[in-house]
Amino acid sequence: MINQPDEYRSEEEHIGSLLDINLTDVLQVLSVNKKTCTLFLKKGNEKGEIYLKDGRIVDASTGSISGESALFHLLDWEGADFYIGTSVEKNVTVRIEKDIHALILDWIEYRETHKGKEETKEQPLTSETTAKEVHTVVDETLVFLKRLESEGLIKAIHNES
Repeated sequence: MINQPDEYRSEEEHIGSLLDINLTDVLQVLSVNKKTCTLFLKKGNEKGEIYLKDGRIVDASTGSISGESALFHLLDWEGADFYIGTSVEKNVTVRIEKDIHALILDWIEYRETHKGKEETKEQPLTSETTAKEVHTVVDETLVFLKRLESEGLIKAIHNES
């Protein structure tokens, strides 16, 4: 997996691959459980971090970018390896103040906007398409969270739909 110095290994909680789970799902589980941690990501030679305090994403960084731009870049990393450290650096600057759901919606819009620039689309993106994607993300997340609940990993999930 990720080759990190031993001082990081002692703080590891969970290791995984984004082939097995979506990064949005990982972030939502950490958010629901109000975790304070650093999510370390590695894809090829690239590395990134997402910082959470009390379940809120407060910053992200990769290469020379940080904040929402870095978070959106990291959310596109399919197949990256990750591990969850048990702490957050004390000097992390709060660059992100939106809640997880607003960030995911913004990322979907960002992804579609940039995807449209990279390839010619036959049909324009409609608000109905975006709403369908958001609903799908929410449904998949609820299924995942309910599975974690049934395995006793988190407490009750309330579906307010």
